[in-house]
Amino acid sequence: MPIHIHTFRSLLLLNLITFGLSFHTNAQGEKDKSHNSNHSLSNIDTQYHPNAIGITKNGLIEGREAIKSYLTDFYKKHGSLVDFQSLYKVPVLQTLEYEIGLSQTEKGSQFAHIIIWTKEKDSKQKIADIAYEKTMATKVPAKLKKARKQWIKLCQKKNAKTLVSELYTEDAIYYNRGRILRGHDQLAQEYSYMENPSYTLNLTPQHIEVVAEDIIYEIGMCSGSYNLPYILVWKKEADGEWRIYVDSNY
Repeated sequence: MPIHIHTFRSLLLLNLITFGLSFHTNAQGEKDKSHNSNHSLSNIDTQYHPNAIGITKNGLIEGREAIKSYLTDFYKKHGSLVDFQSLYKVPVLQTLEYEIGLSQTEKGSQFAHIIIWTKEKDSKQKIADIAYEKTMATKVPAKLKKARKQWIKLCQKKNAKTLVSELYTEDAIYYNRGRILRGHDQLAQEYSYMENPSYTLNLTPQHIEVVAEDIIYEIGMCSGSYNLPYILVWKKEADGEWRIYVDSNY
């Protein structure tokens, strides 16, 4: 039976609309699925590297088994993590990836994360997971910008000791290639390379996440003598000044 040209066009249009709706539904379903995952103690061994660290309001957690113990108590209080939304991520060479994201718990709490992923072949594991409860969504305070400018200024002046004493918390953590340094003395000694006359560095933030009244996450890009991404966790201290609590690069 011959099909009239207008009938053929109608059928073609209907098929295209049906295909388009089907494609949209599948694509949206995949997107939603990628943002939802049920994290429980049963899959920690695959999620976390054996030497992973965690940082929370309770301090530093070292090793996958210690993280498992912490999450046992965490899940009892808040329920499992049932959703994760990635806000920003950036590759670091071919071995790492830095990511800022938000997770939701079964009981409705929201947590902000900085995750350092280590990549081996086709798999990824968390080598570091910084997690604080998300309680605020406000503009970045002017004092934070001022503190970062002061960091750059002191770095350019080749004064590592003053930089650390002014702009880092006394219990600051520096995490670099699996090494963990703590406190002003260790950080100042580590940063002594800044005193080289030819050393120069600038910090350009790429994503800043205001997490709580006293916690802000930052991932940015270094330029100058070092040209890779950096991670900072800023903490507002009792005197109202913002100082660096966690500093990490590769």
